[in-house]
Amino acid sequence: MDDRTRLRELQARLASSIGGGDNLPVFLNILFKQVTLEKKIEAALVDDGYPRERVLEKRHAIRGFLFYPRGTALTERTLTQHLEQIERNGTRAGVPYRRIGRAVENHDLLL
Repeated sequence: MDDRTRLRELQARLASSIGGGDNLPVFLNILFKQVTLEKKIEAALVDDGYPRERVLEKRHAIRGFLFYPRGTALTERTLTQHLEQIERNGTRAGVPYRRIGRAVENHDLLL
């Protein structure tokens, strides 16, 4: 998926969740952290043998598990912690990837 499409989709969902006009710098920080995190998770899923086409087809559901696990957007602080954890321990050891793994195991996400 090209970056422009990814950014547009993530922006629309985030804006519908938290709004976009109140605090633009925070909104943009969250958005760019979501982009970075999604790319890392997507690459790890494909590397682990999930078909790229299927991962892309299910991207909206994956985003729900990654960024809206309790129905509202994760905070900038939480996203920062997830990215730091991934940098320290690798993508597969991070909370976001494990969350996707649990969703697949529980048949909540069919990849």
